[in-house]
Amino acid sequence: MGTRFTVLGTIEARAGDEVLDLGPPKQRRVLAVLLVHAGQVVPVEQIVDAVWHTDRPHRPKETLQTYVARLRPVLGVEIARSSGGYLLDTAPESVDLHRFRALVRQARELPDADAAEPVAQALGLWRGEPFHGAGTPWFVTQRATLVEEHFAARMLRTDIALRCGGHSALVPELIAAVAEHPRDERLAGQLLLALYRDGRQAEALRYYEDLRERLRDELGADPCVELRRLHQQLLISDNAVPRQLPAPPPAFVGRAGERATLDDAVSGVVVVGGPGGVGKTALVLRWAHDRAHLFPDGQLHVNLRGFDPSAPPAQASVVLHGFLGALGVLPERMPDDLDSRSALFRERVSGRRMLVVLDNAWNEDQVRPLLPGGDTCLVVVSSRNRLTGLTVAEQARPVTVPMLAVDEAIALLTQRLGGERLADTEAVHDLIRLTAGLPLALSVVAARALAHPGFPLRALVKELQDERGRLDALDAGEPASSVRAVTSWSYHRLSAPAARLFRLLGVHPGPDIDVTAASALAGAEARPLLAELTRAHVLDEPVPGRFASHDLLRAFARDEASPEEARQALRRVLDHYLHTGFAAERHLSPHWPPIELAAATPSTGSYDEAIEWFTAERAVLLACADLAAREGWDVHAWQLPWVLSTYLTRSGHWDERTATQRAAVAAARRLGDHAALAETLLLLGRGHSVLGDQPRAIDELTEALASFRAVANPVGEGITHFSLSVAHARSGNAVAALEHGRQALALFRATGNRAWEAFSLCAAGWYHAQMGDLDLAVEESLAALRLLEDEGDRDCEAHAQRTLGFVERQRGDVAAAVGHHERARELFHELGDSYSEAVTADWLGDALQAVGRITAAREAWRRAEFLFAELELEEAAAVRVKLAD
Repeated sequence: MGTRFTVLGTIEARAGDEVLDLGPPKQRRVLAVLLVHAGQVVPVEQIVDAVWHTDRPHRPKETLQTYVARLRPVLGVEIARSSGGYLLDTAPESVDLHRFRALVRQARELPDADAAEPVAQALGLWRGEPFHGAGTPWFVTQRATLVEEHFAARMLRTDIALRCGGHSALVPELIAAVAEHPRDERLAGQLLLALYRDGRQAEALRYYEDLRERLRDELGADPCVELRRLHQQLLISDNAVPRQLPAPPPAFVGRAGERATLDDAVSGVVVVGGPGGVGKTALVLRWAHDRAHLFPDGQLHVNLRGFDPSAPPAQASVVLHGFLGALGVLPERMPDDLDSRSALFRERVSGRRMLVVLDNAWNEDQVRPLLPGGDTCLVVVSSRNRLTGLTVAEQARPVTVPMLAVDEAIALLTQRLGGERLADTEAVHDLIRLTAGLPLALSVVAARALAHPGFPLRALVKELQDERGRLDALDAGEPASSVRAVTSWSYHRLSAPAARLFRLLGVHPGPDIDVTAASALAGAEARPLLAELTRAHVLDEPVPGRFASHDLLRAFARDEASPEEARQALRRVLDHYLHTGFAAERHLSPHWPPIELAAATPSTGSYDEAIEWFTAERAVLLACADLAAREGWDVHAWQLPWVLSTYLTRSGHWDERTATQRAAVAAARRLGDHAALAETLLLLGRGHSVLGDQPRAIDELTEALASFRAVANPVGEGITHFSLSVAHARSGNAVAALEHGRQALALFRATGNRAWEAFSLCAAGWYHAQMGDLDLAVEESLAALRLLEDEGDRDCEAHAQRTLGFVERQRGDVAAAVGHHERARELFHELGDSYSEAVTADWLGDALQAVGRITAAREAWRRAEFLFAELELEEAAAVRVKLAD
């Protein structure tokens, strides 16, 4: 390490830890002059004047030369003679004076958080009076300059500490400094500010008054302009109540639940979330204005521009600059760095009852520096993102803003258009449905209606009914009033994989989707992408594990998808539903001969899980079947209805089953696939039979029979004979029913199909019971049950037990009938066959009443009435008559 020099105290030189012997005082002062001008030539006369002034030696130049010669070997650095003077060849940073000045310059250029260290280092270099012991005019002048610089550095350190919130520690030091410099008004201002920020407002204001009186008495003058301005600012700040809320929305309806949640929030953080255009800002501003009286110390507001396409999200440091200014912080007192501003903000609002509205936030990091802390302020954040991190770390309460309910949407349109314009109630409801209850979309429709008072609402409905042009019709001419533009701001903030899945969800035909189907749609694991879309409020999770979005978001997403990626995704997801549905169907009707699928999925899970899956996916599967039929996916168009058939029958959705089978038959005919045509005609005929149209059912089943014979499928032929027997029985032709049943039974026995043999025996038993041949009915029903001991088919057993119950009732053994009906009802309930359970529960009630068990009978009838009513069947009225007796 080279030689280091000090002049801020005694004049010294050190080599490592060794203090060098610099000789007598005047020789040291020669070195000090050269150190002040380190690296520069100092004229001989200037050195002589500085060291000796008027007390010069007899031959000053020779004496100076001697001193320089003695210093050279001691210092270990060059002192060169040049151009009539001397130059000390050492780096400025080796001299404490130059290091002091460099550190102060550095501190002035750095942000406050970084400046505190260099200014502390600079002040730490001082060890006493500069050039200790030197008294010539040159040294006196240099010393005075350095003392002023030292004082300025102390002031700088204090300013930095005040801006960084270090006021409490500064107060004692400032009081001592003011006592030493009672007329220094900048120092007085620092003390005034430190006292105020330390919560000693009265003391600060009293100190200012004392200073003003003293200055008037001693100097006949008032405090300087800056000090007077600071005093005035403190007076204003002490009473400042910022009112920054923008105007509330002129038209506002509903949101009672969300407003109640906000009312319950006394302090802390509330995050108001929802998709673009749903009215988050309108809700927050309406509530904030209505509850402004609860925040007597003021309301702060900022648009954080989290989803603004014309500018990046607002920086927290800039927002804090505005907040602090509104809270009375002078620009020159404003900290430079984010942490210091955030600390000062928390300090300024501490203990105050204030509302802080952070609108349109992008993420948690943007919000956190703006949180006041403490338990007296309430922060309401609105965002299209869920900001779950605030819920976790800051215990924020989430409020999700939904679409407007129908009555709320009508109220909004009434406010905008008036009641007379809404006379066409059907058109009003269509508008609400087509806009998905999105407030922005409804507002655009209202604006268009106001611009064209002669347009009937039906004309606006017609514009929106065109799916491809719907978003164009919901564009009011500027980005903030365009559903497409507002949605795009959220879309373009998504990651590329999440944006792709969002597009594909737009082409998905169903109203909702689960994780597995979404993964099939995307061709990759979708769970993390669904989480991202849900956080961004472009997707909802209305029930655990199922995801959906409103129709306008789907329309936007669909427009963004390319035809090729849409087609590939649809093929993947249709395959998923077909194969998963096929595996589930095997649990529902294992006796039904399976169709052939490419790479069929093995059956897994249980009957109950299969029913649960079909129940959740019913609407999706229907939409997929419809899309397959419309778009020419003919294999899916006939196989998806086959997969759905048993579930739709047992759950009572007979119209849906028949409609899907009509489309399936049409697809099979287009394919020219005779096996597929036989399967679809069989199911269509059975569907028409259930609905009561036996002539049509018999025609379709007869054609199915011919098709099964053409493709040499004896089991299919047998099931069709069985189905024809049922249709003829329902039409009252018992002879034809028994003949088709006999042929079905022969085919099943010939093929060794014991399950369908049992079904045929069970059906024959029912026909004979209806014809009054009770012994034969019992024989056939019991034979069916014996076959089922090996097959274990609950569907067939349930029908056999019901037949036996009917027979025993006819024989007069009502107690035995009760037992059979109870077992049959239990089985139908397990199978989810609502209609058969309802019929059996009705008969069970009759049997229970006959044995005097009135309470149990009424319970059975209530169950029957509930199921019939749920299926919207007329039988419910007949059961109600029994309950009324």
